[in-house]
Amino acid sequence: MDQNDPKSVAQRGCSSYTGAMKEQIAIQKLLQTKYEEIRDKNPSFSRRAFAKKLGISAGAVSELFNGRRQVSKGLAERLSDRLLLDPQERSELFKLFPEKRRYKKESNEDEVTANYLQLSADQFHVIGEWYHFAILTLMRTSDFQSDPKWVSERLGLPITTIKQAIERLKRIELITEDKNGNLVRSKTRYRTTDDVANVSVKKAHLQYLDSARKALEQVPVDQRDFTSVMMAIDPANLPKAKELIRKFQDELTEVLETKPKSEVYQLHVSLFPLTETPKITQ
Repeated sequence: MDQNDPKSVAQRGCSSYTGAMKEQIAIQKLLQTKYEEIRDKNPSFSRRAFAKKLGISAGAVSELFNGRRQVSKGLAERLSDRLLLDPQERSELFKLFPEKRRYKKESNEDEVTANYLQLSADQFHVIGEWYHFAILTLMRTSDFQSDPKWVSERLGLPITTIKQAIERLKRIELITEDKNGNLVRSKTRYRTTDDVANVSVKKAHLQYLDSARKALEQVPVDQRDFTSVMMAIDPANLPKAKELIRKFQDELTEVLETKPKSEVYQLHVSLFPLTETPKITQ
């Protein structure tokens, strides 16, 4: 095909336009889906709040929703970070922005990549969705039952969610089944890659904060404890503060985790600045 032929140029332009449209539609659907997911949990969540979450203007969000804004790979990457997409979701999104390869793809490369993404996505969801560790902790109670229906009733979650979580925990070998079909914890420690951990831990903390808000509204005061203290500090002492917080967590765990264990509780200690660091003027 003659690269200088007007018809060839037109065909290449049409192909490029079609690719850009695919990117546009994919981003549009992704944003709408994620926005609706948040709205399902919080009906008062507005597009303006969504724009703030994404780190872009409300006008830009409106243009993306309506398919009137061109999406670059850089913007797609920023949106994926803000939306806390798991590795599989990121991979599917970035496939729309292909890069030229300098070598021939091995026959089993796609399979290896798919397996890696599956594992990474499993790791992401185990860390990022609170109920996975809730299931692992529930398994330590004296009356634990391996029946997904029992687990769903104890955690107040749909049975399909519990079944999916159990299968995910099996795939990354955090739980197994004994010869009688009972669920058994198989590991006491769990390690993942930093890139998976960083994003998923952020997602987990957001969920913990939401759980705390619900508990404050719904759990009787004699079954919970919420306290806070505000102080003026020297930031140089923060490493020592973090050390004391972790020591307190360990000591409290020793006090509370005595037999018989019957309930799963969560301790969430937050220490963060309310003031902004002043900008240094030249």
